[in-house]
Amino acid sequence: MEKLVIEKTDTTPEIIFDPSQGVFKITGRSIPLNPKRFYTPVLEWIAEYVKTPHTSTVLDVYMDYFNTASTFLITDIIRQLCKGLEGKSLIVNWYHDKGDDDVLEIAGNMENVVGIKFIYHEVEE
Repeated sequence: MEKLVIEKTDTTPEIIFDPSQGVFKITGRSIPLNPKRFYTPVLEWIAEYVKTPHTSTVLDVYMDYFNTASTFLITDIIRQLCKGLEGKSLIVNWYHDKGDDDVLEIAGNMENVVGIKFIYHEVEE
């Protein structure tokens, strides 16, 4: 399976999913005009990945800003990984700027929806 690489823009995050290492990264901001169109290929890629996943998968998320529609789709990414990797190791590392309580609250809501605990990392600005 090929690595998924989407370069970041002013409105979309960088996405690097490396199936050979089981390391996935979403970094930047997510405010695309059409979030569903942006994230659909990512969700399709994950659907293929979970058929023959790495023994452990780590998702690193460091978003400085994301809109409501992106929140739902990022939650879908995590949910799809949880469901598809049931019985396998999945770690979600959530990086946030120091003092960014809004992002922490949103991540906490995502955590409740998908049903797994995230590991939080505070980053100095």
